[in-house]
Amino acid sequence: MLNHRSSEQPLLSRLSFLVLLLSLLLGTAFGQTVSPPPDLPKPAPGIGASVQDNPAPVQPAAPTEPQKPITKAQAKELFRSVDEILDFVSHDTGLPIKHKVKRKLITREQVERYVAKYLANDKDAKRLEREQMVLEKFGMIPRGYDLHGEYLKLLSEQVAAYYDSKTKTVNLLDWVQPELQRPVLAHELTHALQDQAVGLTKWLRAGGKDGGALPDQQEQVVEEAQAARENVTEGQAMLAMLDYTLAPAGLDVLKAPDVVDAMRASMTTGTDLPVMAAAPIYLRESLYMPYTFGLDFERDLLKKRGTQGAYAGALEHPPADTLQVMRPETYLDKQTVQPLTIPDLDRLIAPEYERYDFGGIGAFDVYLMSRQYDPQGDANRFYPHWRGGYYLAAHPKSAPKNEVALIFLSRWESPDAAEAFAHFYSIYVPNRYELKDAGMVGNVGSGDQTITWDVGQEGKVVIHVHENDVLVLESLDQAARVRLSTALLPGLHSAR
Repeated sequence: MLNHRSSEQPLLSRLSFLVLLLSLLLGTAFGQTVSPPPDLPKPAPGIGASVQDNPAPVQPAAPTEPQKPITKAQAKELFRSVDEILDFVSHDTGLPIKHKVKRKLITREQVERYVAKYLANDKDAKRLEREQMVLEKFGMIPRGYDLHGEYLKLLSEQVAAYYDSKTKTVNLLDWVQPELQRPVLAHELTHALQDQAVGLTKWLRAGGKDGGALPDQQEQVVEEAQAARENVTEGQAMLAMLDYTLAPAGLDVLKAPDVVDAMRASMTTGTDLPVMAAAPIYLRESLYMPYTFGLDFERDLLKKRGTQGAYAGALEHPPADTLQVMRPETYLDKQTVQPLTIPDLDRLIAPEYERYDFGGIGAFDVYLMSRQYDPQGDANRFYPHWRGGYYLAAHPKSAPKNEVALIFLSRWESPDAAEAFAHFYSIYVPNRYELKDAGMVGNVGSGDQTITWDVGQEGKVVIHVHENDVLVLESLDQAARVRLSTALLPGLHSAR
């Protein structure tokens, strides 16, 4: 996906258009402008992030002065509260406690060293480099954007508690006051119970391999399943944390919908974190998705299927793709999207090109494009009509290593939906390639259309619309474009 994640890691973040880069999951924050009703405890400023194989730093309250380590007495009390909160979360979610959860107090420096070491891994650095080039090609980040450096800054800004499923340990922070960590613990201990129930690391892979690539046909399915499962784990943890926060007032998520709605809205609008605020829309939205859409999905299940359906039921029968997460009614009605049939793409691009990167394009990726390409527009206008998609980035063998061509095929609910998305995608082409001249639009056949942009040294952007399909070919030569369009949209050529 375009959401930073790969099947090599227990998913969100992959070119999910990417679900987010690498397998680190960032937390998000409750806005400081949302005030709870009288007698309701103020929500914690940050939530934890599940760390499937790696920790997911989360944002604590923005410090106004140097933070001091908590005292030994506070640390002892915090350790003792783990069992109390674990018991609350178990009763709240219906997920049983099979064994105690290990706990460990760590410093900010320990977290930052771990993150830096992980990002320095050669394999992860190479994957990040690939994803950067594809994201630039799609126009999701500016060209020349320091994705690695900015990501490190985001992690440093967002550090907070996390559960590590590899060591079965909840890591507590020695610089955050215990009263602020307790709601975070409710979130993280939900991940501990999920781990005890299904084994998070393997469950989040959704059939993907631990290292090594999958066949394209399987990869598109696995990426979407991984992204959907990430939303389940984070959505459940959000519900449990909110219930823990609301409990002193005798309330819960279902009894206080207005409060939950305000908190949910503030997660993306109330942050005053400078690095996050300056990050590209794509990066921010990718980070937020598991917490926002995951919360919406799980809350809907809780209303309609109760505790068992929202927690154990969703773990046993997780959503298949991001469309089921973003439109819970499709999950409840067991409506599924048929994966696209993918031919031998390597054969189609040979001999002039070689594979650089491949990924599925899901409903959330379409949402990300809507947010990036038209920030003021309705981001919900296209993704409900998505019915499958994938991309292949190809490297021209005769060109410098920093050049890629793009093949992007998407399927839509109707010909009208396909045409609407094609024109939307086309309108943003000048921004991506910094063009000043208008594109050329030409009709080909009954109901079919081809939109062509000349993008200078990078060749052409050709967008074909045929029935319910949209095929985008960027920076490919004429011979490759003919081979690909003939193979991927055979009806387009027979209609001419």
